[in-house]
Amino acid sequence: MPAGSLGTLACKVAATLSPGLFFRHIIASGHGSGAHCVISFDCDFPRDIKALPELVPVLQRYNIPASFACIGQWVRQFPAEHKLLVDAGFEIINHTETHPNLYHPDYDYARVDGLNREKFNQISPQRRQEEIERGHETIVEVLGVEPAGFRTPHFGALHVDDIYAPLSAMGYRFSSSVLAAERGVMPYRTPGGLWEVPVSPCPLHPFGVFDSWHSLSKQGASHSCEGDLAGLFVRLVEVVAQKGGLANVYFDPKDVLASGELERMLQVLDDGAVDVVDYAGLIRTLESPAASAEAAVATARV
Repeated sequence: MPAGSLGTLACKVAATLSPGLFFRHIIASGHGSGAHCVISFDCDFPRDIKALPELVPVLQRYNIPASFACIGQWVRQFPAEHKLLVDAGFEIINHTETHPNLYHPDYDYARVDGLNREKFNQISPQRRQEEIERGHETIVEVLGVEPAGFRTPHFGALHVDDIYAPLSAMGYRFSSSVLAAERGVMPYRTPGGLWEVPVSPCPLHPFGVFDSWHSLSKQGASHSCEGDLAGLFVRLVEVVAQKGGLANVYFDPKDVLASGELERMLQVLDDGAVDVVDYAGLIRTLESPAASAEAAVATARV
């Protein structure tokens, strides 16, 4: 799937007029490959990090190999909570040192002094690289693990492809920072050899992503009634299980736990219809000799 081939005005109109049809169009780009699911969590705010002691045993109970995008400044401030993730064997992803654009005036937990107000796509390439390198160094120093993956702060519209060069130079293997609606649903290799793993679309809002932010957290959340988010997750997973592809979803720990939606979604995965892996596990599958390049990867031309 060529980068940006789906991200046209015509496609956006189609997604608005017929979201179900456009959702199926996006997901169809992964048909014929193995059926996989990656569940990741963004530890963006202290309230999310304080939820980790509750979250870890829930994931362990369902034997879910989740991935966590961690911010350097919070790793330093809350080392014990982050070490719970490492001790449990979960994958740690570099989410920069300060998460540019973390401040938000409309939410009390994000309207705090000291939160970065810059936008990741508007700072210089050198500053972006510094954010990545400092985040990496903090995770290594405090947690004793070397992250092999990265997520752009707020990804999507704030993502910039020039991060791939420094990530590749640092030995990173993957990023999960773009929208499936714009790049296709399946992972692809960037020019430097790094894998990019697009975030799956919401069945009812396919030009967005499948996440807890637009579903539960933001003002005027789209799917905040009990069972709504889990019901949409069923739709996504059923398509992937039946026809192949990837469900790559991300959640904010506090809200997805408090709502009860996380347990409902994990119960859906309990039947084993899709292979639940972390990003490293997904990349191993994609790089295995048995994997067909045509079936498993939509090559990007960026």
